[in-house]
Amino acid sequence: MSTSPGSGNPPDTTPLDPDPTGQDPNAKDPAAEEKAQLQAAIFEVTQAARGRGLHEIREMLQAEFSRRGVKAPTTIWLDSVASAAFHGEPYLIDLPAALAAEAAVPAPNDGVRKHLARRRELRQDKLPAGTFPPASAWELDSSDVTFSTPEPRPDPRAVLESTSTLRRLLALAASGVAALLAVASVRAAMKAKRLQSGRSTAGGA
Repeated sequence: MSTSPGSGNPPDTTPLDPDPTGQDPNAKDPAAEEKAQLQAAIFEVTQAARGRGLHEIREMLQAEFSRRGVKAPTTIWLDSVASAAFHGEPYLIDLPAALAAEAAVPAPNDGVRKHLARRRELRQDKLPAGTFPPASAWELDSSDVTFSTPEPRPDPRAVLESTSTLRRLLALAASGVAALLAVASVRAAMKAKRLQSGRSTAGGA
Protein backbone atom coordinates (compact mmCIF):
# COMPACT_ATOMS: atom_id res chain seq x y z
CA MET A 1 0.00 0.00 0.00
CA SER A 2 1.08 3.60 -0.41
CA THR A 3 1.32 4.46 3.25
CA SER A 4 5.09 4.82 3.18
CA PRO A 5 6.35 8.38 2.54
CA GLY A 6 9.02 7.09 0.16
CA SER A 7 6.68 5.90 -2.58
CA GLY A 8 3.12 7.01 -3.06
CA ASN A 9 2.37 9.50 -0.28
CA PRO A 10 5.14 12.12 0.03
CA PRO A 11 5.09 13.81 3.47
CA ASP A 12 4.84 17.33 2.06
CA THR A 13 1.59 16.80 0.14
CA THR A 14 -1.89 16.73 1.63
CA PRO A 15 -4.20 16.74 -1.41
CA LEU A 16 -7.31 15.61 0.43
CA ASP A 17 -8.32 16.14 4.02
CA PRO A 18 -8.11 12.66 5.63
CA ASP A 19 -10.47 13.64 8.43
CA PRO A 20 -12.80 16.42 7.31
CA THR A 21 -15.45 15.44 9.86
CA GLY A 22 -13.30 16.06 12.92
CA GLN A 23 -13.38 12.38 13.97
CA ASP A 24 -17.11 12.48 14.56
CA PRO A 25 -18.43 9.02 13.58
CA ASN A 26 -21.93 10.39 13.02
CA ALA A 27 -20.90 13.27 10.77
CA LYS A 28 -21.04 12.98 6.98
CA ASP A 29 -18.08 13.79 4.78
CA PRO A 30 -19.37 16.07 1.98
CA ALA A 31 -16.56 14.86 -0.30
CA ALA A 32 -17.16 11.15 0.37
CA GLU A 33 -18.61 10.38 -3.06
CA GLU A 34 -15.85 12.24 -4.89
CA LYS A 35 -13.18 10.45 -2.84
CA ALA A 36 -14.78 7.08 -3.52
CA GLN A 37 -14.75 7.77 -7.28
CA LEU A 38 -11.13 8.89 -7.17
CA GLN A 39 -10.20 5.76 -5.22
CA ALA A 40 -12.08 3.45 -7.59
CA ALA A 41 -10.25 5.05 -10.52
CA ILE A 42 -6.93 4.50 -8.74
CA PHE A 43 -7.79 0.84 -8.18
CA GLU A 44 -8.68 0.44 -11.87
CA VAL A 45 -5.53 2.08 -13.20
CA THR A 46 -3.17 0.42 -10.71
CA GLN A 47 -4.51 -2.97 -11.81
CA ALA A 48 -3.75 -2.16 -15.46
CA ALA A 49 -0.51 -0.25 -14.89
CA ARG A 50 1.91 -3.18 -14.79
CA GLY A 51 4.65 -2.82 -17.41
CA ARG A 52 3.64 0.72 -18.38
CA GLY A 53 5.70 3.88 -18.10
CA LEU A 54 5.09 6.61 -15.51
CA HIS A 55 3.89 9.14 -18.11
CA GLU A 56 1.44 6.67 -19.60
CA ILE A 57 0.08 5.77 -16.14
CA ARG A 58 -0.43 9.45 -15.43
CA GLU A 59 -2.47 9.82 -18.62
CA MET A 60 -4.48 6.71 -17.75
CA LEU A 61 -5.33 8.20 -14.36
CA GLN A 62 -6.47 11.49 -15.89
CA ALA A 63 -8.64 9.65 -18.40
CA GLU A 64 -10.25 7.46 -15.71
CA PHE A 65 -10.86 10.45 -13.45
CA SER A 66 -12.50 12.30 -16.31
CA ARG A 67 -14.69 9.28 -17.14
CA ARG A 68 -15.91 9.21 -13.53
CA GLY A 69 -16.54 12.96 -13.42
CA VAL A 70 -13.79 13.81 -10.93
CA LYS A 71 -10.34 15.37 -11.20
CA ALA A 72 -7.05 15.25 -9.36
CA PRO A 73 -6.86 17.83 -6.55
CA THR A 74 -3.30 18.90 -7.47
CA THR A 75 -0.61 18.04 -9.99
CA ILE A 76 1.72 16.88 -7.20
CA TRP A 77 -0.99 14.56 -5.91
CA LEU A 78 -1.50 13.11 -9.41
CA ASP A 79 2.24 12.48 -9.70
CA SER A 80 2.22 10.69 -6.34
CA VAL A 81 -0.68 8.47 -7.37
CA ALA A 82 1.01 7.66 -10.68
CA SER A 83 4.30 6.85 -8.93
CA ALA A 84 2.54 4.50 -6.50
CA ALA A 85 0.73 2.74 -9.36
CA PHE A 86 4.03 2.41 -11.25
CA HIS A 87 5.34 0.41 -8.26
CA GLY A 88 2.19 -1.72 -8.17
CA GLU A 89 0.73 -0.08 -5.04
CA PRO A 90 -2.58 1.78 -4.99
CA TYR A 91 -2.54 5.21 -3.39
CA LEU A 92 -5.12 5.09 -0.57
CA ILE A 93 -6.98 8.34 -0.02
CA ASP A 94 -8.51 7.28 3.30
CA LEU A 95 -10.18 4.21 4.79
CA PRO A 96 -13.84 5.15 4.06
CA ALA A 97 -12.98 5.95 0.44
CA ALA A 98 -11.06 2.68 0.03
CA LEU A 99 -13.89 0.61 1.51
CA ALA A 100 -16.49 2.35 -0.63
CA ALA A 101 -14.39 1.96 -3.79
CA GLU A 102 -13.73 -1.73 -3.16
CA ALA A 103 -17.46 -2.36 -3.12
CA ALA A 104 -17.44 -1.48 -6.84
CA VAL A 105 -13.84 -2.19 -7.92
CA PRO A 106 -11.68 -4.89 -6.27
CA ALA A 107 -8.47 -3.63 -4.74
CA PRO A 108 -5.54 -4.33 -7.10
CA ASN A 109 -3.50 -6.64 -4.86
CA ASP A 110 -3.98 -9.21 -2.11
CA GLY A 111 -2.24 -7.14 0.55
CA VAL A 112 -4.67 -4.24 0.16
CA ARG A 113 -7.67 -6.56 -0.02
CA LYS A 114 -6.69 -8.32 3.22
CA HIS A 115 -6.02 -5.02 4.95
CA LEU A 116 -9.39 -3.61 3.95
CA ALA A 117 -11.14 -6.83 4.96
CA ARG A 118 -9.63 -6.58 8.46
CA ARG A 119 -10.64 -2.94 8.74
CA ARG A 120 -14.16 -3.78 7.60
CA GLU A 121 -14.42 -6.44 10.31
CA LEU A 122 -13.20 -3.99 12.94
CA ARG A 123 -15.79 -1.48 11.82
CA GLN A 124 -18.55 -4.04 12.18
CA ASP A 125 -17.50 -5.05 15.69
CA LYS A 126 -19.33 -3.03 18.31
CA LEU A 127 -18.20 -2.62 21.89
CA PRO A 128 -20.74 -3.34 24.64
CA ALA A 129 -22.80 -0.37 25.79
CA GLY A 130 -21.21 1.49 28.66
CA THR A 131 -17.63 0.62 27.70
CA PHE A 132 -16.81 4.30 27.49
CA PRO A 133 -18.38 7.11 29.52
CA PRO A 134 -20.78 9.46 27.73
CA ALA A 135 -19.40 12.52 26.00
CA SER A 136 -20.81 14.79 28.74
CA ALA A 137 -18.52 13.10 31.27
CA TRP A 138 -15.48 14.36 29.39
CA GLU A 139 -16.46 18.02 29.70
CA LEU A 140 -14.80 20.07 32.45
CA ASP A 141 -16.28 22.99 34.38
CA SER A 142 -14.20 25.87 35.54
CA SER A 143 -14.21 24.31 39.04
CA ASP A 144 -12.56 21.13 37.68
CA VAL A 145 -9.62 23.00 36.20
CA THR A 146 -6.67 23.18 38.55
CA PHE A 147 -4.11 25.85 38.00
CA SER A 148 -1.80 27.94 40.12
CA THR A 149 -0.71 31.52 39.71
CA PRO A 150 3.07 31.74 39.73
CA GLU A 151 4.46 33.78 42.59
CA PRO A 152 6.22 36.98 41.50
CA ARG A 153 9.97 36.76 41.55
CA PRO A 154 11.80 39.17 43.87
CA ASP A 155 13.52 42.15 42.34
CA PRO A 156 17.26 41.35 42.09
CA ARG A 157 18.11 44.88 43.26
CA ALA A 158 15.97 44.45 46.35
CA VAL A 159 17.69 41.13 47.06
CA LEU A 160 21.10 42.77 46.79
CA GLU A 161 20.05 45.64 49.03
CA SER A 162 18.66 43.32 51.68
CA THR A 163 21.84 41.21 51.52
CA SER A 164 24.01 44.30 51.97
CA THR A 165 21.87 45.44 54.90
CA LEU A 166 22.16 42.01 56.53
CA ARG A 167 25.92 42.08 56.14
CA ARG A 168 26.13 45.52 57.76
CA LEU A 169 24.00 44.35 60.67
CA LEU A 170 26.17 41.27 61.15
CA ALA A 171 29.31 43.42 61.07
CA LEU A 172 27.85 45.78 63.70
CA ALA A 173 26.85 42.85 65.89
CA ALA A 174 30.33 41.37 65.60
CA SER A 175 31.88 44.72 66.55
CA GLY A 176 29.61 44.97 69.60
CA VAL A 177 30.52 41.47 70.73
CA ALA A 178 34.22 42.24 70.32
CA ALA A 179 33.86 45.46 72.38
CA LEU A 180 32.03 43.60 75.16
CA LEU A 181 34.71 40.93 75.24
CA ALA A 182 37.43 43.60 75.42
CA VAL A 183 35.69 45.38 78.32
CA ALA A 184 35.19 42.10 80.13
CA SER A 185 38.85 41.24 79.61
CA VAL A 186 40.02 44.63 81.01
CA ARG A 187 37.74 44.30 84.05
CA ALA A 188 39.00 40.79 84.74
CA ALA A 189 42.61 41.97 84.53
CA MET A 190 41.93 44.88 86.91
CA LYS A 191 40.16 42.61 89.36
CA ALA A 192 43.04 40.13 89.31
CA LYS A 193 45.51 42.97 89.89
CA ARG A 194 43.54 44.23 92.90
CA LEU A 195 43.42 40.75 94.39
CA GLN A 196 47.13 40.32 93.95
CA SER A 197 47.84 43.73 95.50
CA GLY A 198 45.64 42.88 98.49
CA ARG A 199 47.51 39.63 99.10
CA SER A 200 50.86 41.41 98.95
CA THR A 201 49.74 44.02 101.55
CA ALA A 202 48.45 41.35 103.90
CA GLY A 203 51.69 39.40 103.69
CA GLY A 204 53.84 42.45 104.53
CA ALA A 205 51.86 43.19 107.69
